[in-house]
Amino acid sequence: MSEAVLPTNEVQAAHKAEQREKLARMAGQIADFFKSYPDAQAVPAIADHINQFWSRRMREDFLAAFNGDSQELHPLVRRALALIRPARGG
Repeated sequence: MSEAVLPTNEVQAAHKAEQREKLARMAGQIADFFKSYPDAQAVPAIADHINQFWSRRMREDFLAAFNGDSQELHPLVRRALALIRPARGG
């Protein structure tokens, strides 16, 4: 049996969508942990966790994916977006 081969741009688009879903899920898990905290503590704690433990590439991908369209994110993560540091040059 032969398998259908997707054009490179379709494969890249599928990978990008899968990566976006994975990052949203991971950020949501962090938000679920902090949701019992008062919002004033939860929001910066979510951003701090992402800033400290996510790689530069993960933060870059996350910000690129959700800065303009964050509706699918957990509400606490949406509020934490502005506190997530972009990767620095180099």
